[in-house]
Amino acid sequence: MFDILNAALAGMTAGPKKLERALQYVAEDEAGFSQDALLKALKDAGPGDDLLGILRRKLARWDNEIADWAGVTPVNTAERRTVIYDRLGLDDLWKGFCNDRLPFQPLARPTVIATDHEQWYTPEIQSSRDYYWKQYSGQLLRQGWAEDSILQLDDSTSSVVERLADPTAETAYQSKGLVIGYVQSGKTANFTGVIAKAADAGYRLIIVLGGMLDVLRSQTQRRIDKELVGRELLDRAYVNDPDWGEFLTHGAKPSELGAFDLVRLTGPEGDYQRLALGVEALKFAPKNPALPFNHPDNLYSAPTRIAVLKKNSKVVQRLLTDLTSLGRQKIGAALDQVPVLIIDDESDQASINTKKQTPGALEEERNATNQAIVDLLRLLPRSQYIGYTATPFANVFVDPASEGDIFPKDFLIALPRPIGYMGVSDFYDFEEGNEDVKPNKRDFVREVIGEDSDPKNLQSAIDSYVLAGAIKLWRSERNPKLKFRHHTMLVHVSQLVVDQKALAGDVRKVFAAAGYDGGKGLERLAALFEDDFKPVFDRRGEGEVFPASLEELLPNLGDCLQRIGEAGDAVLVVNNETKEQTPDFDKQSVWKILVGGTKLSRGYTVEGLTVSYYRRRAGAGDTLMQMGRWFGFRRGYKDLVRLFIGTKEKKSAKGYATIDLYEAFGGVCRDEELFRKDLERYASMEQPRMTPAKIPPLVPQHMLRPTAANKMRNAVIQFRNFGGQLAESTFAPHDEDLIKRNNELLGTLLKGAAINLHTLQAEARGSLRTLKAHIATFETKKLLDFLQAYRWFDPRSREASNGNPLQLQLEFLQGKAGDHEIQDWLLLSPQIKNPRGLNSINGTDFDVVYRSRHELPHRFHTYNDPVHRQFAEHICCQKVLPRASDELNALRSPHRGVMLYYPITDQKAATKNPKPAKPPFTVGFTLLFPENHIQSPLGFTVRMPDKPEDAVINVD
Repeated sequence: MFDILNAALAGMTAGPKKLERALQYVAEDEAGFSQDALLKALKDAGPGDDLLGILRRKLARWDNEIADWAGVTPVNTAERRTVIYDRLGLDDLWKGFCNDRLPFQPLARPTVIATDHEQWYTPEIQSSRDYYWKQYSGQLLRQGWAEDSILQLDDSTSSVVERLADPTAETAYQSKGLVIGYVQSGKTANFTGVIAKAADAGYRLIIVLGGMLDVLRSQTQRRIDKELVGRELLDRAYVNDPDWGEFLTHGAKPSELGAFDLVRLTGPEGDYQRLALGVEALKFAPKNPALPFNHPDNLYSAPTRIAVLKKNSKVVQRLLTDLTSLGRQKIGAALDQVPVLIIDDESDQASINTKKQTPGALEEERNATNQAIVDLLRLLPRSQYIGYTATPFANVFVDPASEGDIFPKDFLIALPRPIGYMGVSDFYDFEEGNEDVKPNKRDFVREVIGEDSDPKNLQSAIDSYVLAGAIKLWRSERNPKLKFRHHTMLVHVSQLVVDQKALAGDVRKVFAAAGYDGGKGLERLAALFEDDFKPVFDRRGEGEVFPASLEELLPNLGDCLQRIGEAGDAVLVVNNETKEQTPDFDKQSVWKILVGGTKLSRGYTVEGLTVSYYRRRAGAGDTLMQMGRWFGFRRGYKDLVRLFIGTKEKKSAKGYATIDLYEAFGGVCRDEELFRKDLERYASMEQPRMTPAKIPPLVPQHMLRPTAANKMRNAVIQFRNFGGQLAESTFAPHDEDLIKRNNELLGTLLKGAAINLHTLQAEARGSLRTLKAHIATFETKKLLDFLQAYRWFDPRSREASNGNPLQLQLEFLQGKAGDHEIQDWLLLSPQIKNPRGLNSINGTDFDVVYRSRHELPHRFHTYNDPVHRQFAEHICCQKVLPRASDELNALRSPHRGVMLYYPITDQKAATKNPKPAKPPFTVGFTLLFPENHIQSPLGFTVRMPDKPEDAVINVD
C-alpha cells in the first residue's frame, strides 16, 4: 500500500490530480489492490505510520504551496483544502477521513512590522530560483524534521527575504531589519534558510557574524557547511568528521547542474584571515563586462561567497581591509554592484554601541565591534543587515538613537513559536491562577531551597538526570526513530570561575556517592520513578512509551551510567579557562553533566539538555544570566525534562533578603509575551501604519524603564484605543503610608456605592464554576480621579520618574482617542477559598490574596486570576460564557467596564500553622474595557515633524 500511494502522490508534481486515476495507473499490475482497501489501511494506521505520514505531508504542502493550480485561493486556509479535495476528486468517505485524521491546520505565521517595500520576491522567483532552498529543506527532512515544521520555516524565511532589497535593482538600497525568535528555538535554522533563499535570489556575498566565542562561530560554520554548502563544495575539510556521511550531497557541483556554487571564505577551524596577495579570491567578476555585476545576466551565474566570522572587531576588520583593497585596486566589479547579506546572530550582544558619548562631539563615538559593522555597511551600498535575537527588549529596540546605522528601520519580524518547541509556556502557568493546580510547574519544575547538600536538591537533580537517561535508552530500543545521541544536565550557580570549579567538585562527590549499583541509590530511583516520572508520563506522555517498573529499566540504567562515566569524567566545566572540556556536540556523543556560566549563556546550544540545576550564589551578578537555557526541542523526552531552580536565593552575602529565581524569570517572560501580543495586535494596522521606528515607545510600558532614559525615538504615542482589552500595571509601593493612602483612595472611589455579595455561575476554563464576589458600580469620573491619585512608587525610588504607568489608559478614559462609550464601571472583588486575611473598605471585608513580588522591588508579577478574568470578560461583553446564570447575565452590559480588585499581600503563608497576613494591603487591580466604535487602535505624533523617522536625543 505504501509504495502505491507514495508513487501516486509523487507523480503529482504540478498540484493535486485525480487520486483514483493516479492509483489505478501505479497499481495496474498489483493484484488485489483497491482504493477501498487503501482507505481502510489508512483508517487503521497508527499516528506515526508512514502510510498516513506521506498523505499528511502532501496535503500540508499543497495547503501552503504558491502555485498556479490553486488559482486565487490563498495559502494556509480552509478554502485551499477544499480546492485540494476537489482536484483529487475525493468522495465523502475520503473527505470525512481526511477531515478526521488529517484536518487542515493553519500554520502559525510570523508577525511583521514593516515599512512599504517593493514586491520583487514574487511567487515566480520563489519557484524558479530555489535550488539551495530545495537542497536545504530536503536535508532537514532527511534529518528528521516534520513536514509542517519545514513549511513553517519556508513561510517565515520568505517573510524575511521579501523585505530585502531587490539584488538586481538599478539603484542600491540598504534594508535593515530585526528577526525575533524564541530562546533555543532554531534561529540558526531560520537564518540558514534565509541565506539559501537570498543566494538563490542573487545575493553574492553572505557575511554571518556567528557569536563572540570561537566555539559559537565554529558551531555555526559547521551547520551551514553540513546543511547548505554540501560535500562537493567542502573539499576535505570534514572527511574525518563522524557525521561526514550525513552532510548534504548535491550529486555534483551545483555549477555543473545548472545552478551556481557556494564558495567559503572561512572554514570549521579557522576564522577569516587576510587574503593579502590572494585578494582575487574575493573578486566578483561579471560574465558580461558591458553590464553591471548585479544585472541578471551576470548575477545569477556568479558564485556566492560565504564568510562566517566571530563577532570581533579585529576579525571583521580583516574582511573590511580586503574588501577595501579590492575596491581600491579595482579588481572585478565595483562594490556598489555587489548584493550583500549580513546576518548578525545574537544582535543585542556586542553589536550595540555602548560607548559613552562625549558632550558636543560632532560624530557619534562607537565601540570597536559596532564601528566595524557600521563600516561594513558604509563600504557595501547594496548590503542588507538582519539582526537575530531572542530578546525583544534588546537595545536595538529601546535605544535606537545610538544605533542610527543598524537600527531595524525597514522591518521587524517576530517568528512564531516553532512546532515541537518546549518553551516558557511549558514551564510557566500564565493562564493558571492561585486557586488552580499549576500543571506546568507541578510537572516540570522542582524548587531548590537551602544547601546543595540537601538530598532534595543536587542529589535529586542528578538522580533525575540518570533516571531520564535510562528511560531514553529504553525508548530508543522500542522506537528506532528516537536517537538520543546526547544526554546532558546543566548546572549553574555563578558566573565566577572559582565558584564553578568548586561546584564541579561538589557534583562529582555527589555522583560518586550516589550508589546507583544497588542499595540506597536504587531505592531513591525507584521512589523517583513511582512518585515523579510515572505520574508526569501519565499526564504528558504524548504517544511515547514508558516502562512498567524500575526493574525493567535496570539494563538501560547500566548502559546510561557507562555512557556518563566515572565521577571524574562525568562532569565537565565549561568556561574560558577550561576550553579543553567544552564538548563538541557535532563530533562526539555527549552524556555529561556540564557546569558553567557565561559561556553557556549566549548562543551555545547544549544538546540533549534534560535536567537543569539553576540557582544563584549570594553576591553573584546577573541573576538571569542563564535564563531560558532549558528551552528547546525535546523530541521523544518532553515528559522527562526537569528544571531545579532556586526559590529562596540570597541576594547578597550579607543580609536576609532573598529572590525567587523562578518567579523573577517568569516576570521577564511575561513581559516578553505581552510585548509579542502587542506586536500581533498592531501588525495589521492600516491607519496609522505601524513601522519599526514607532515600536520603541511601546516597549517601556512593559519594562521598568527604557534602557537609556535620555534617548528615545521621534515617534510619540498620542493615543491608544483600549476597547476590548485588558490593562494591568503591577507597580506598587512598599511604603506603608503610601499603601494606606491608596486604600483610602479606593474608599473614596466606592463612597456612596452599594457593595453587595453576589453568587455568580458559568462555565469557565472547561468546567462549571461558581464565583462569589463583592460587587459595586461607579462612574468613569471616579475611576479617573482614583487612577490620577494612585501612588505606584515610593517617591525616592528611581522608578518614580516613570510617573503613572497607566497614563495611556487615563488619556483613553478622558476621550483623547474618541468616544469610549463606557457608561459605568463595575468593581468585581472575588472571594477565595483560603484568604490570607481581610481588608476592610467602607465597612466591607474583602478577601486578601498572596501574590509574589518581582525582583524589581516595586512590582508584583500579576494580580488577576484567569477564571475571575473570564467572568469579568463576560460582564463587559468581551466574550460569552456558556451556562451563565441569570445573576451573572444581569450584570452584563456592552457599555460597562470592569475593575477586578484584590487586596494583595506579599507575605507568604507558613507551611505550618499559617497566621493571617498583616496589613496594610496593596490595592491590586485589573481593568477590562468593553468594545467601542473607535476605528484606529493607535495614534502617533512626532517631536520633529520635518524628520519623522529620526531619533531624538534628550540632553537634559
